[in-house]
Amino acid sequence: MKRALILVVLAVFIAVGGYCGYRYYNEDILPEKQLSEADDKQLELFERVKPKVLVSYNGKTETEKTDHGSPLQSAEEVNSDVVGWLTIPDTHIDYPIAQAEDNDFYLHNGFDGEYNYELGCPFLDYRCESDFSGFNSIVYGHHMTRQRMFADIALFKDTAYLQSHRKGTLTLNDGVHNVDFFAYMNVKNTAPAYHAVFVSDSEKEEYIDYIFSDAVYILNYSADDLKRNDDLHLLLLSTCTYEFTDARGILIGIIE
Repeated sequence: MKRALILVVLAVFIAVGGYCGYRYYNEDILPEKQLSEADDKQLELFERVKPKVLVSYNGKTETEKTDHGSPLQSAEEVNSDVVGWLTIPDTHIDYPIAQAEDNDFYLHNGFDGEYNYELGCPFLDYRCESDFSGFNSIVYGHHMTRQRMFADIALFKDTAYLQSHRKGTLTLNDGVHNVDFFAYMNVKNTAPAYHAVFVSDSEKEEYIDYIFSDAVYILNYSADDLKRNDDLHLLLLSTCTYEFTDARGILIGIIE
C-alpha cells in the first residue's frame, strides 16, 4: 500500500512537472524563438532594401542615386507602403517607415506585409501626410525585448542620452533630411500629443505650448523659437514604456 502511494505521488509530480515544462515552453521559449526568427528575417530584408550608404557632399547628407532617382526604390519594390527610412546613429533604430490605411495593420505585420508574431514594423500615422510635409508626423513602433523595434526610444528619457544622440536622418523620396531631436514626453496613449490634423496657426501654437508644458525636458529651443518657424515640421517617435498603464514615450524632433 505504501509503495502504491509513493508511485501515485511520483506520477503526480511527473505530470505536474511535465505540464509546467509544457507551459514554460509554449508561453516563454516558443514565443521568443518565433519572435527572434521573425526579427532575423526582417532585419535581413531591411539590409537588402535600405538606402545606400550615406555620403557627405558639400556638407549635405545624400544617398546614391537609383534608376528613377528615389533613394527608397529598393524598399518600394518590396512594399509600396514605404514612405521613408529612419536612422538614429549608434542606436538600433535603422528602419523603413510604412503607412497603411489605418493604425492597426503594421502593429501586427512586418514590412513584407506578413504576420510576424506582433513584432510589427514602424509606421506613420494614417492621418499624417505621407511625405512628412505636415506640421506633425507621428511614427509608431513596438517596444520589444532585446532592444528590438522602438525600444531604444525609452532610453531618451535620460537627457544625457539625448544630448549624445541629438541627430538622426529621415530618407524620403526627395532625398535625405536631418532630424534634430530636442524633447521627450511620457504620456498616456490618449494624450493630446497624438493630435495629427491642424487647420489653423493657433492650433499649432497651442500644440507647441502643450509640448513645452508637458515634456519631461526640452533642449536647445524655446516655444517662441518654434512658433517663429513658418516651415516647422515636427517628427514624433512613439512607443510603449510601461511606467504606468498605457504609458507612452515620445521622442520629438524637427525635420530639417
